[in-house]
Amino acid sequence: MQSEISYDVQQLHKEALRNSVLNSTLPNSLLGGQPVGEVIRRGHYTPLSVCSYHDGCGGVKRGDWEAFEDVISREFPPGSVGRRVVFHGGVGMGKTTVMEKVIWDWTTGTRLQHYALLLRVPVLELAALGGKAESLQSMLGRVHPQISAETLSIALQSPQSLLLVLDGLEQSQDLLCTPSSSSSVVCDVQQEATGPVLLCSLLHGSLLPGASMLITSREPVKLESLRVFEVVGFSQTQRRTFFQEFFDDVGLSERLFQQSEQALGVNEQCFRPAFCWTLCSVFKTQFESKNTPPETLTHLLSIVTHMLLQKQKTHAEETRELVLGLGKLTNPVFSYNDATSCGLRSFLHQPVLSTFLCFNGDVTSLDTTFSFLSPLMQEFLSAASFYLDQSVQISDERSDLYYTFLAGLSDSVQRKPMEDSVGRFDESRISEFSQWLMGYVSTVLPESISKSQWRHVSYSEMQEPDCAALSYVVSCMGEMEYMNLYRAKLTDEQVEKLIPALRLSKNIGLSQSGLNVASITHLATALAEGRMTSLDFSCSRLEKESFKTICHALTHTVLQSLMLNGCHLTAADCEELAKMLSGGSRLRVLSLYGNKLEDQGLIHLSSGLENCRLQEINLDSCSLTAASMSALSSALNNGFSELRMLDLSRNSLKDDGIELILQALQKRRLNTLKVSACELTGFCCPALAAVLQSENCCLTELDVSVNDLGQSGGMQICEALMAPKCTLEILELTRCELTEEVFRALGTVLTSGVSRLTSLSVGMNNVGESAAKHMWEALRHKNCKLQHLDLEIFTLTDACVEELCESVAASSTLSTLILKNNTMTDSAVPQLVKLMLARPQMTELNLRYNNFSEDVFDLLETCPNIVY
Repeated sequence: MQSEISYDVQQLHKEALRNSVLNSTLPNSLLGGQPVGEVIRRGHYTPLSVCSYHDGCGGVKRGDWEAFEDVISREFPPGSVGRRVVFHGGVGMGKTTVMEKVIWDWTTGTRLQHYALLLRVPVLELAALGGKAESLQSMLGRVHPQISAETLSIALQSPQSLLLVLDGLEQSQDLLCTPSSSSSVVCDVQQEATGPVLLCSLLHGSLLPGASMLITSREPVKLESLRVFEVVGFSQTQRRTFFQEFFDDVGLSERLFQQSEQALGVNEQCFRPAFCWTLCSVFKTQFESKNTPPETLTHLLSIVTHMLLQKQKTHAEETRELVLGLGKLTNPVFSYNDATSCGLRSFLHQPVLSTFLCFNGDVTSLDTTFSFLSPLMQEFLSAASFYLDQSVQISDERSDLYYTFLAGLSDSVQRKPMEDSVGRFDESRISEFSQWLMGYVSTVLPESISKSQWRHVSYSEMQEPDCAALSYVVSCMGEMEYMNLYRAKLTDEQVEKLIPALRLSKNIGLSQSGLNVASITHLATALAEGRMTSLDFSCSRLEKESFKTICHALTHTVLQSLMLNGCHLTAADCEELAKMLSGGSRLRVLSLYGNKLEDQGLIHLSSGLENCRLQEINLDSCSLTAASMSALSSALNNGFSELRMLDLSRNSLKDDGIELILQALQKRRLNTLKVSACELTGFCCPALAAVLQSENCCLTELDVSVNDLGQSGGMQICEALMAPKCTLEILELTRCELTEEVFRALGTVLTSGVSRLTSLSVGMNNVGESAAKHMWEALRHKNCKLQHLDLEIFTLTDACVEELCESVAASSTLSTLILKNNTMTDSAVPQLVKLMLARPQMTELNLRYNNFSEDVFDLLETCPNIVY
C-alpha cells in the first residue's frame, strides 16, 4: 500500500504532525482542561470505549463496548483499501483527543504504519470557504506546508496509501446528502470547487477513491459507505485509571474515586472524559483547601461556577447579571442577536464569556454563533437564573437535569458556592419552587405513577412542603423500597408530614441525621404502624430519651435489622437495648460497631441476649475486655439463644477472654466468629483447636487476623483442620506472624481430602515465595476445594508467575485470587492475562498496587475480571 514517498519526506511530515499535536489549542473543558498535547506528552491518555451503531428500519442498534484502539486496529488492517469509519459522540466525549492520539501513534511508529501518509483534512476551513473555490490539493498543501507540491501531487495519485483524518464533521452535516447531479461533485484533486462540494466529493468517494478516512462528529453520519461507531466514553475501570493518572497518590485517587461513584448524580456523568477532568480538578482543589468534596451534581456545578467566576474578579452585581443572561439561553446553538437580547452585550468583549461559551466566528459579527462548552453547565445556569430573577418562570418542558438542579439549588449547602459569587438567592423564589414541586407532583403523578420513579435530590434541609410532597408520592406508589434521609435535620413538624412515607418504607437510612425527641416520637409512631424491616442510625447522636423511645417502639415492630454504628452509645443505653431484645422484639441483626460500651454495657446487653431472636451482633471496636466475656458466654450458652454470628474484632479480649467465648462454640450455636485484632497469642490456640475438632461445634467461618498466633498457634489450627468433625469453610489468618512451616501444614490440610475450606486469607505474613509454593501445590491437587485465596503483601515477584498460572489453571474450584500489594512487574502481565482469558470460571484476579507501568494497562484491560 506504500506510495513512492521518500523516507526523509515521511519523517519530516511526522515531525510536523507531532509538533501540531503537542501545540494543539483545540477546545478544552470547563476550568480550562488539560491540553491534548499535554495529555499525550505526560502519558495521561486513558483509552475510551466505543460501540458499533446502526440506525435502520428496526430502530437504533448498538453493539458491545470495545476499546477505541481495538476498533482502529480491526477496521484499518494492513492491506485494506478505502476504509471509512466515523465515531460520533456528544460534547466532551473525547473525540478530538482520540483523533490526536491516532495521529501521534502514526508519527511515532506505534500504529497504522501501512499508510504512507496521514493527512488532516481541515473540516472547519472547508465549511468556512462558503462560495469561494479552491482545489483539495491546494488546501492540503496549505495545511501541510512541510510536504512539497510535487510530493503531495505524487501522494494523491495513490489514494490507497493515504489515511485522512476529518475531525468535527458536525460543522458540515448539511453537506452529507446524496449529490443531486454529477455537477455536485468533483473527481480531480486539482479541480477548484467550493468547500461543501469538496467535502461531499470526498465522503461520497469521487475524490480520492480508495483513500481511508477516520471521521468524528457529534451526531451519527448517515452514509452507506461509512462504518459508524458511537463514542460511549469511560467504563468504570477506565474512570478509575483516569483518577489514578490525575492524582499521584494511589490511596488518595482511590478514595476520591469512590466518593465520586457515590455522589448523587455525579456518577451518571462520569463517562464523559471532559467531565471527569473537571470533577478531578474540583476534588483536588477541595482536598488541598481542606473543604468538603461535592456530594451531588448540583453542588459540583455550584463549586465549578464559583471557581470560574472567581478567576475573573468581577463584582457580585456584574456576576449576577452574567449568570442571569447565560441562564436565559436555552437553545444548543444561538446567535449574536440571541446573546445581546439576553443581556450579554456588555460581556461580549470580556474574557469571562469564553469560560462558559465557545464562539464560531468573530465575536462582534452578526453571523457569529455561540454554544456552551458544557450542556450540563447550560442546564445548571438556566436553573440558577430562576432564583435570581422574578421574571424567570419554571419551564414544564425541560430535561430531567434542569429539575434536578432546581431542587439541588433549593438546598442552602449546595447553593452556597454560587451565593458566594452572585449574592444570596431570593428566599421567595425558594418557597415558590417548593410550592411548584408540590403542585407538579400532585398533578402529574396520579396519571403516570405506574411509569414514574420518584427520586428526591436533597434531604439535608427539607421543608414541610417537601415532606408533604414526598409522602404523597410514596402513598401513590403504595410502598418505597429505600428512603435515604442521610444527614437530614428534620423538625418534629416535618417528620409528622413524613409519617405516611415512613409507614410505607421497607428500609430507612438516617445515618448522620439530627432528630430531636419530638421527631423521634413521630418516627416511633411510623415504626409501630409501618412495614419497616431495616433502620440505619449510624453516626447519629441520639439523646437518652430519644434512644429510649426508639427501643420501646422496636418491641412492637417488624424491624429485623438495626444499625447503630458510631452513635455514641454508653453502658446505660445497653440497658434499654436489653429490655427491647427480651421484650418481644423481632430483631435479627444488630450492629453496635464503634460505640464505647465498655464491659458494663456488654454485661447489661447480655441479659437480653439470653432470650431473643437476634442472629447477628456486631460488637467491633466497643472498648471491651475479658471482664465482660463471662456474661456474654453465659448468654450464648443459654438454650434459647439463636445467635449465629458474633463480631468481637478490635477489642482487648486477650487469650483469657477468647477462651470464655470458645465455650459457647461447643453448644452448636455460632456459625461465624470474628475476633480480628483482639491481642490474641498462640497460647489460646490449644483451646481453639480443641473446639474446632469437637463434635458439637458448627463453626463455618473464623477470622483471627491481626493476632500474634505465631508458628505454634498456626500449627495447632492446622491440626484441627485435619479433624473429620471440623466444619470450618472460611478461615482468615491475615497478619498472624505465621511461618513457612505453617504454610506447609496448610498445604497438607488443603490436599488431605478431609478439610472443607473453600476460602483462605493468609496475606501479610512475612514468609515470601517459598511459602507461596505450598499454596500453588495445593491448588493443583484434586482434593483442594478452595474458591477464594488471598495472598496480599506476600512479596511475590515475577519468578512465581509460571507456577502460579499452572496451579490456577489446574484448579477446578478457584474463582477469586487476591494478589494485591506484591512486587510483580510488566513481564508478568502477558501470562496472567492469558490465564484469565482461558479460565472464564475465574471471576476475579486482583493485582492492585503491584509494580506495573502504564505500558501494560491496555493489555490488562482486555480481561474484565482482572482488577489492577
